[in-house]
Amino acid sequence: MDVNTLWKERASSFRNEAFRYLRLIGNSGFMFSLYALFLAGGYFYPSFIAWLPESFPVAFAFTIVFAYLLTRTPLRTFLKEGDVVFLLPLETKMHPFFQRSLIYSICVQFAAVAFLFLILGPLFQDRITDETSYFFLVFLFLFLSKWWNNAAKWVELRLQDQRERRFSTVGRFVINVIYLYFLFVAVSLPFTIVILIIKFVLYVLYYRRLLAHHPLKWTLLLEEESDRTARFYRFVQSFTDVPYMKAKVKRRRMLSALSDFFVWKRKNIYDVMFWKAFLRSGEYLGIYVRLLFVGSLVMYAFPSEWVRLAVALLFLYMTSVQLKTIRFHYDVLLWPDLYPVSPMDKKKAFVPFMQVLLLMQTCLFTVVYFIVGESLRLLFLLFILGLLFSWMYPSFRWQYGKEKMREV
Repeated sequence: MDVNTLWKERASSFRNEAFRYLRLIGNSGFMFSLYALFLAGGYFYPSFIAWLPESFPVAFAFTIVFAYLLTRTPLRTFLKEGDVVFLLPLETKMHPFFQRSLIYSICVQFAAVAFLFLILGPLFQDRITDETSYFFLVFLFLFLSKWWNNAAKWVELRLQDQRERRFSTVGRFVINVIYLYFLFVAVSLPFTIVILIIKFVLYVLYYRRLLAHHPLKWTLLLEEESDRTARFYRFVQSFTDVPYMKAKVKRRRMLSALSDFFVWKRKNIYDVMFWKAFLRSGEYLGIYVRLLFVGSLVMYAFPSEWVRLAVALLFLYMTSVQLKTIRFHYDVLLWPDLYPVSPMDKKKAFVPFMQVLLLMQTCLFTVVYFIVGESLRLLFLLFILGLLFSWMYPSFRWQYGKEKMREV
């Protein structure tokens, strides 16, 4: 078996499937919201830089954000469950396969880092340094550090003890913070080069020794690959149906106990199921919190009162688009059909469920606007428009979804 050909086939298969889903996402209303947000951001970016107080620690913020991005190293190996049986005998010949996977992971992850750094480029040149040569040198140092972090992560996956892996990850984060401190805060190339040399010496003296004394942990590699694939499909699930999507459940005892206190008093079993899905399954709760946080941050960043109003409504719409798939969360399972309830009970539960979530976000965005905004008239307008949207959109979404299903 040619392992190089095997890697190309699996990478090509995933790429073709991902492009098909991304085309569907590109035609969705969610992408229109992102386009509108990028256009508004590009228009108000210079105003935002001028408005940002001089006392704001821009360099320190750069350090923390990019330290997180450098430390976070999700590796893609394109392994499948059957490989533990069929490829394990070829482990000694799998080096080119894993080497290609490592290079692929580095390129994809650094593309995200480079994209964010380009977006923040004007802020970097305005608050840190306006030297163009230093700007491009930062690109080089970020790339070298990303390569080092991925190589270290590959070694960490050979450690069986989870505590050792976490300790190593925390150590990498601390080293990255020190490294980026000299790169962004001190703007000192000599010290940055010294830290970079120390990182590579640490790899030779510590990580390579672990690499030689610990064999591959195929189960960890499969868990890592399964998690990366599941995250992609959970993102796609927000826009279209993914039939082979695997459900992932997190216990979240406190939130589940709080929900049980309220939802079990309802007569409709779907009330319980939808709230359990939101709190415990997939990424629904994470999507809800992230959109709320990012929307609040954008509202704080834009100086225009009308833009803050538009951003709040835009993120409210984005939340509704992302959470609409909870309606189909249990459709691929058999056991909900065993409940003695009618299909209308599902609508009676889904519409109020979505209304409550959107109303909660409307109230939170109103509080954020009250803190960062200045116009009481727009404050009340935001609350009224958000209230109307929260009340009307779930019913419209349900009816629209039924019509689309009839067309199919």
